[in-house]
Amino acid sequence: MTPPVQALAGGLMAILLLASSGCTTVRFNERETLARPDMQFDSTPLQAELETHIYSSREGASGAFSSGGGGGCGCY
Repeated sequence: MTPPVQALAGGLMAILLLASSGCTTVRFNERETLARPDMQFDSTPLQAELETHIYSSREGASGAFSSGGGGGCGCY
């Protein structure tokens, strides 16, 4: 094989390896465990949403985390 073909084959193999390792099936009896509040990324989702709203309204950075408007004055 020529070097460009080897590089292409290696790149495709790496992409295939990464794509196949990210997917998994979860059995029905494991879903209950994964749905528990302590298994979530954020243990207090309401508080995190409030803090994100305060940050976006005070800093005028609403475009980074949400699609809502706001001019930095705290209004919508």
